[in-house]
Amino acid sequence: MLKVDELDFSYDNRKILKHISFQIFSGEIATLIGPSGTGKTTLFKLLAGILPVQNGSIQISNVSDDSKRSHVAYMMQEDLLLPWRTVLSNMTLTAELGSNPDSHKTLVAEARDLLSEIDMDGCEYLYPHQLSGGMRQRVALARALLQKRPLLLLDEPFGSLDVTTREQMYLLLRQIRMKYGTTILMVTHDFRDALALADRALLLSRGTISHQWCITDDLRNNPHAVSDLLSDMRNRIVE
Repeated sequence: MLKVDELDFSYDNRKILKHISFQIFSGEIATLIGPSGTGKTTLFKLLAGILPVQNGSIQISNVSDDSKRSHVAYMMQEDLLLPWRTVLSNMTLTAELGSNPDSHKTLVAEARDLLSEIDMDGCEYLYPHQLSGGMRQRVALARALLQKRPLLLLDEPFGSLDVTTREQMYLLLRQIRMKYGTTILMVTHDFRDALALADRALLLSRGTISHQWCITDDLRNNPHAVSDLLSDMRNRIVE
């Protein structure tokens, strides 16, 4: 699904990413962890085609040129909902750029179905200021899913959420992966996100992928294994 090979990136002669190589497999959920300022958001912008590749290569669904953007949906840290538009019109904004009214009608119907799946029936005509933080995040996630891209990038999607809402989002993402087979790569600073969701966690440190952990359901259900994993993650991040 996603293959990154010997990727480098610099800002003003300051090296941000150094020879990064990794793979994410189809249908996998992977988390990217690491200290602040190590290039996680820069990497996401490269994967989404927002920044140009300077050295190395990125392949998404076996595509390595600029058209790879059409394979990626990117949900940023902020929900970026337009305050003057309703939930439904925020979700279908991109359809207004098209000229086929039938495609717009289809998208509206699909948007309504997605709102139902995220337990937001009856909210389509509310405005962002009328929503809780968790509801706004769910709308932003549904908007990304509506693009029907095989790779979903989530940049700190749960950072502002309380524990209960965070658990609800975990469940939603598991359901999305099961129903649509979506491949998900998520940046997080919270190890709970990796433990709850990920098949693998990748550590980005000093501009490169320095370690990976496999996370299985058996591990999640073993308190001693969880404790050992958390300890190893913390120790490697501060090295």
